[in-house]
Amino acid sequence: MHADVVSTLWTDYRSREIIRDLHPNDHMFNAAVQGWTDYMGVGVSAVQIICSALLTGPAYHLEKVLDFGCGHGRVARHLRAFLPKAELYFADIDETGSRFCADTFAGNYVQSHHDFDQLDLPKDRDLIWVGSVFTHLDYGRMNKLFNALIGALRPRGTLIATFRGESQYRRALQETDPNQRRKWKSLIDQYEAGGIGFGSYGIADDPEWGLSLSSINSVIGMGKRLPNVRLVSYSEIGWAAAHDVAAWSISPV
Repeated sequence: MHADVVSTLWTDYRSREIIRDLHPNDHMFNAAVQGWTDYMGVGVSAVQIICSALLTGPAYHLEKVLDFGCGHGRVARHLRAFLPKAELYFADIDETGSRFCADTFAGNYVQSHHDFDQLDLPKDRDLIWVGSVFTHLDYGRMNKLFNALIGALRPRGTLIATFRGESQYRRALQETDPNQRRKWKSLIDQYEAGGIGFGSYGIADDPEWGLSLSSINSVIGMGKRLPNVRLVSYSEIGWAAAHDVAAWSISPV
């Protein structure tokens, strides 16, 4: 997308009011140490990432957008301010989140599914944002979700997703708290052996949801499996100075 277009999108977004309606179960807001300052900063960072990917990617349009793993709107409210005329869809395993986002930010909701083969996502998306979902999956489930999301893009469409990567691995190595060291030990061992680490949270009704570490090569490798997928960018700790960010597009030819 032309730099002048992206610049205008960014400037207009920063001039608009962000909807501040909150759901009482918005865990991201409730856990934010500095309240709105931290919470809003993460949303602004997401839009910065999107603009960066648009600058280097082949996208022409931003008419149909999906926020997958929307929670209760930490990024969704910024997507609506960034793209006030776009068709927005919101998906989350917690239906209260996707419904709240659809109602509050003038969009539509789609129910997520534990089995990614069963996802029924809207098609022909120009942009899909996935914040902090792959960070909780093992590599097999990452690839299944990646396939489903890529399948929902139109030609030139852009998928942007976040991961816990090398910087998180290095921080874990430096951890001095014994409880945290025990928490990370298995993930570190797996990561060092094969570039991927995963540990389940042990949730009875969702044992496949946990904590993951992903090397750059493992993340990029998901796209290399598919001939029509192009890597647009990769940024270490690019999202809110915490998660790595990768962006892919569907090749126009």
